[in-house]
Amino acid sequence: MNVFRGQLNVNLNENGLKQAEELGEVLQKREIKAIYSSPLKRALETANIIARKHNMEVKIHEGFNNISLGEWEGKSKETIQKNYPEFWHQWVYDTENIEIPGGEKLSQVRDRAFMTLKELIQDNRGETFIIVSHRCVLKVLLSAVLDIGGKYFWKIYLDNASYSTVKYDDEQGFSVTLLNETCHLSKKAYEEF
Repeated sequence: MNVFRGQLNVNLNENGLKQAEELGEVLQKREIKAIYSSPLKRALETANIIARKHNMEVKIHEGFNNISLGEWEGKSKETIQKNYPEFWHQWVYDTENIEIPGGEKLSQVRDRAFMTLKELIQDNRGETFIIVSHRCVLKVLLSAVLDIGGKYFWKIYLDNASYSTVKYDDEQGFSVTLLNETCHLSKKAYEEF
């Protein structure tokens, strides 16, 4: 069943594990200093698969935890549309400003994730590191590094087990050099999503 997960702590399914293995294979070719992950199982399982390929330990960081969807967690899109019609409309058309009952605002997620990213850039000066997180978190993080704001949330599409690359230097700031790369995913793993 396709439900809004938010911070529900669920494992990857079989296809997710296959995608994580394929992601780990392609990222094995990269020289990295550290791997940071959301504390949620599905991100941590992916991060651990990548880390094994590099003989590294994963560093868990709460700043990359998924958005709390409050009352929406564990509910299907259809249930949310029926029981929360005004909030659903705002989720689709004014995502930047929605306050889901009992949940976080996107601006809160963006602020904590971006602050965490800036700290890690300082801690890993000139080094490459990997962040394993969740679609929502990565989309608001990309919006922050591009300085385009949350109103463009739906204009950034990220597949499961895709990767994107962001560079930072003190003079130019951030630049996105690759977005939503999925060439490493087998057709079967990709279609089952």
